[in-house]
Amino acid sequence: MPPGQQTRITDFSHHDSAFARDPFNTITRLLTDEPVAWSTKHDGFWVVNRFDDVTSAFRDYRTFSSQRGAAIPVLNLGGDHIPVSMDPPQHAQYRKVLNPWFTAEAIAAREDGIRAFVREVIEPLAKVGEWDFVPDVANVVPGSVILGIIGFGAQRRAEFLSRMELAMSHQASTDPDTVEQIKRDKEWIDNEILELMRARRAKPEGDLMSVLANDPLGDGNELTDEQMLGVGMLLVLAGFHTTSAAFAAMMVHLSKHPDQRQWLIEDFGRIPAAIEEIIRVYSPATAEGRYVTQDVELGGETLNAGDMVLLNIAAANKDPSKFEDPFHVDFQRDNRRAISFGWGVHRCLGQHLAKAILRIEIETVLESMPGYVVDLEKTVVSDAMGIGFVHDAVPARLVRP
Repeated sequence: MPPGQQTRITDFSHHDSAFARDPFNTITRLLTDEPVAWSTKHDGFWVVNRFDDVTSAFRDYRTFSSQRGAAIPVLNLGGDHIPVSMDPPQHAQYRKVLNPWFTAEAIAAREDGIRAFVREVIEPLAKVGEWDFVPDVANVVPGSVILGIIGFGAQRRAEFLSRMELAMSHQASTDPDTVEQIKRDKEWIDNEILELMRARRAKPEGDLMSVLANDPLGDGNELTDEQMLGVGMLLVLAGFHTTSAAFAAMMVHLSKHPDQRQWLIEDFGRIPAAIEEIIRVYSPATAEGRYVTQDVELGGETLNAGDMVLLNIAAANKDPSKFEDPFHVDFQRDNRRAISFGWGVHRCLGQHLAKAILRIEIETVLESMPGYVVDLEKTVVSDAMGIGFVHDAVPARLVRP
């Protein structure tokens, strides 16, 4: 709905390359001058930036609904992802099925297997002496782990990644050739999800798809193809992207700050707090979209029923009223209030898995290649940050003592 006369107007888009090139100054401007503003991009939407406003909207799921999906514009790999495109009580029905696979206890039971796999990936790189943290580690481990949990098998990681890369980096593209290729990629992923579903209905195994394929809600009904695609696509996309982005950001940061790297080497017990700080500053999930169900006041503006709203996690996590010196990376900061994994009922399902993978990757790097050096001149930050703070290339080499 068009904004009122007093509304702040912005041309901000989280998908613009200008934001990717200068995210911190853009966030500062949004927090200072445009805390709640109407963006003229993507058919118009509100962008909400300050911590209190963002968390207030996250909590009020009745007014700020997820039923139109969590992305602006709608994801080109589908917008009806389950359960993120649902509100309670339907949302809770699916989370009840999925949660047991991603609790801290469930992930702890997988830790030995994850650690063995991470070592298989990282230790050979140390012997070679040169590598790129993005294709050689970040794009390998998280995707392999989630595909194993679902039931596809870790060995199929490259197949799935090749079908997702274009869509993830061109979410807002209107180029006909790009849109057509993404459509073909989506059809391939959809077919793989449904094929595995049919296989597990015929012969269940010990994986997540075997649960999803066979009356998961306990109501005597199997999921429809559309429901299965909604759940399956969410799991695949979420499993690949955010953890990869956070790991690459950590590797670059530690190369720039050897004192902080040494601090972690001296005590691996400090790594979990360091992860929380890196994902607060270098947000692997930029923002989430919501749909306004009724007129509401937020941040001094009137939002009308039918409006779309972007809850800017990256900005809220750098609100100076909540985080002192917010752009400074302080591994000893208390981040209990940070919302890197979202807030409220939609808090990230896979947060325990993501944290475990990151911790194990960082531990293994600091054990196997503590003297690594990133080639900062050849490091490439993505020009597409609509999804999150992403590196396209982080080339590195090992400096031996």
